[in-house]
Amino acid sequence: MRYPLSFAQEWALSRPAVLSHATWLDGPVDPAALRRAMDVVVARHPVLRTHVTASGEQVVSETGRVVLEHVVLPGDVARAESTAAELAERPFDLSREPLARAAVIEVGAGRWLFALVAHRVVADASTLAMLLADLSTVYRGGLSELPPSWMDYGDYAVWQRERLRGEELARQLAHWREVLRDAPAPVRLPAGHRAASLTAVADPTAVRRLAAVAEGTGATLLAAFLAAYAVVLSRYAGRADVVVGAPVSGRTRVELEPIAGPFADVVPVRVPLAGEPSFAELLVRVRDAAAQAVSHDEVPLGVLVEELGVGLSDAVRFTFPPPATPALDLPGVTVRSRVALSDAATADLDLRVDEHGALTLEHRTDPGFADWVLRSVVAVLEHATADSAVSELPVPAPEDTWSAVVEPSPAEPSPNGAVRSAAAEAAEPEADVSPVPARGEIEQAMAKTWADLLRRPGRVGVRDNLFGLGGGSLAAVRFASIVADTYGVTLPLPLIFASPTVAALAEFVSAELEAARAARDVEADQAARLARLSDDELDDLLRAVVATRERRRSTGGDGR
Repeated sequence: MRYPLSFAQEWALSRPAVLSHATWLDGPVDPAALRRAMDVVVARHPVLRTHVTASGEQVVSETGRVVLEHVVLPGDVARAESTAAELAERPFDLSREPLARAAVIEVGAGRWLFALVAHRVVADASTLAMLLADLSTVYRGGLSELPPSWMDYGDYAVWQRERLRGEELARQLAHWREVLRDAPAPVRLPAGHRAASLTAVADPTAVRRLAAVAEGTGATLLAAFLAAYAVVLSRYAGRADVVVGAPVSGRTRVELEPIAGPFADVVPVRVPLAGEPSFAELLVRVRDAAAQAVSHDEVPLGVLVEELGVGLSDAVRFTFPPPATPALDLPGVTVRSRVALSDAATADLDLRVDEHGALTLEHRTDPGFADWVLRSVVAVLEHATADSAVSELPVPAPEDTWSAVVEPSPAEPSPNGAVRSAAAEAAEPEADVSPVPARGEIEQAMAKTWADLLRRPGRVGVRDNLFGLGGGSLAAVRFASIVADTYGVTLPLPLIFASPTVAALAEFVSAELEAARAARDVEADQAARLARLSDDELDDLLRAVVATRERRRSTGGDGR
């Protein structure tokens, strides 16, 4: 079955590629039973049998499997974890299902590492939790089947696109157009680094005090944490207006909760700090902004960017509450610890809090900057009272010089699909401002195609990194489709990501066209030679062919 991509799938194609889950298990695990359970789960959820075409559709196969590998590495914990990491790092070919893989790695008697990896075009965090729950149910009960979902994810994609258009889309956009009028551009964060996390705990007395302040304003303690975060971002950016992304499940109706697939999204929460508010007054603003954002979460962030033409980014987030960590629940088996397999961070700065005052800052930015942000949030929380003037709340002086110059546009994906902040780009040498011109017809056409896809003014140089100019996986899929329609040559998506320049891709296309021409020349030459044979020569040739076939038949295929 063919379906359009959902908006979440389009957005996922330009984000970090995979979701991963890995946990150490102690106890009697039966790999064969777990493999059978995986087959049952895949049969229930069609999205696990889905691939993406070059034309930007999703295709669901009637049958298919997610292979669960059983690897035996006696006593080698380090190698087991590196094997699981390789499972997550191995790229997916979007044009072939499955876009998920799993392994159970045995290192000793009753000691196992279970790993599950899925591309974001077929799963989100809630989907991984759903799959683990289904795996556990089937394994525990020895079931041979599960009841099918009432709706396939592909049907949801059709419904979503039908719903979010015309008058309904205009109605929902009207709210966001007003909320985001004159919204500030995304703030540039310091140069990016590998994903990492920091933790802190606010003073319990301060947490109780803030809980009372929040209750007095009709807000929640989580709103107080977001207010403190906004104060710090405001000081860093030097502006009295900040926009923070708040992750939402994207399952906007209860009927969608049992459907596997990517739904998760981010809604922009705009926090105004102008006018010398007290902390209590800021809490009211945060309360109202967050409630409005969450109640209008049906329009995906990508659609807001495209339809409203505003510079939104999900690089700065506030996650409340932190998502629960899913795990397998197998009889007699204990979950010991979780293993981080990949750079799973989806934002450059993501503050996660709980109601007890525990804070975790996941980040892909300068470690010193991240430490300053977290310490600053804690300082604001521990000094804020209802009557505190927001402008006078203490924020520690930064120990380094960081530029908060705003980005001219949202963060751009890197060649591997991971979002890079503009600050990371600024830390690299500047690109050649004089693009290398196209040298031939194919290069000229392909450069124009990429520029058209990005709606980019000016010339695309043949040696420019195409993903550095903008776009992402979806642009690559569309680019490959146009090349196939124009030249009849299939550009493998892994090649586009590995060699993302017009020069390299045009060379591949030229070589394929030359090989096709050579093959046609050989066929034409053979046809011409046959045409010149006399009838007697054709009879001799036919008898030789028949004799060769007879020899092969009598010798079991050996034609000598």
